[in-house]
Amino acid sequence: MRIKWLGHASFLLVSPGGVRVICDPFDKSVPYPPVSEECDVVTMSHEHFDHNDLAGVKGSPKVLRGLKDNQAQRLTETVSDVTLRTVPTYHDGAGGSKRGQNAVFVMDVGGLKVVHLGDLGHELDQEAVSEIGPCDVLLVPVGGYYTIGPDKALKVTQALKPRLVIPMHYKTGYIPDWPIGGPESFLSAFKTVKNVPNSVDVTATSLPDEMEAWVFASP
Repeated sequence: MRIKWLGHASFLLVSPGGVRVICDPFDKSVPYPPVSEECDVVTMSHEHFDHNDLAGVKGSPKVLRGLKDNQAQRLTETVSDVTLRTVPTYHDGAGGSKRGQNAVFVMDVGGLKVVHLGDLGHELDQEAVSEIGPCDVLLVPVGGYYTIGPDKALKVTQALKPRLVIPMHYKTGYIPDWPIGGPESFLSAFKTVKNVPNSVDVTATSLPDEMEAWVFASP
């Protein structure tokens, strides 16, 4: 599987069978390089502008929206060697009363379990942890303000027990004025932190034996 960070909370995942999945594409008001990849599937954790824009996406992808009529829905779809399902959560710690609901996407990508938490705004209870299930690769928001911050992100990570942790949704040079923090506090809790290129290949045999965090180079 190839993982490419497109910026913010958006990633391109490419399965061993060649299925291309874009997670949470942002619109042109988000000052990262525009999302312009061709893909087969688009996932949207919720309907905010920095997670749900199709304008730059190329191809004729299947669009999987985690929310329908503002309610997180449970859905399951299979495209070749990729199976995707959702687990309903909230965008805040107040049952969605502040920012609405959020869908966690749990993806089996050629045998690797990838979990994209979207704009998760709270710790996960045991029911949600069990529903998400085993996790190889975790894409977790860490910047706070709009999502969980570093402390709760660490608790969520410890609950899900992934082998590879990829922080997202944090302050970078592209968004210096956004009221979110950088990844440093979250990363300080890890024994091993690696800086990796913007696009990397991950296989079952290349996963770390013990949990470690990877920080992707900017798009």
